[in-house]
Formats: sequence, C-alpha cells, structure tokens
Amino acid sequence: MNRIQFITVALFTAIETYLFNEAIMLEQYLMALFWAFLILRNLQVSYVMGRIVDEIDKQMKQK
Repeated sequence: MNRIQFITVALFTAIETYLFNEAIMLEQYLMALFWAFLILRNLQVSYVMGRIVDEIDKQMKQK
C-alpha cells in the first residue's frame, strides 16, 4: 500500500467514524449500522494488507 492509498483509507475511515458517531447521537441506528459496516470493512482491509506486508518482509529477510 503506497502513501496515497494509506492516506485515502485513513481519511475515509475517519470520516466514516465521525458519521457513525453522529448517527448514534441522533439515534439513527440503521445508518449507524451502515457506517459500522464500512468501518469494519476498512479495518479488515488494513489487517489483510498488514499480514501481506509481514509475509513479504519474512520472504525478503530469508534471502
């Protein structure tokens, strides 16, 4: 993941978190569920990318 992709994912996650909090405060639970789904999807993508980078690092250190 290059720097621009990282910044984009971080920015969208921050915006989605803000909108999730706003939906909770306004008691719009359906929208809060939607924003929670998007946040969890971003976290899953970040986790998978981290695992891929770890595996690449392992392979590079073995050579």
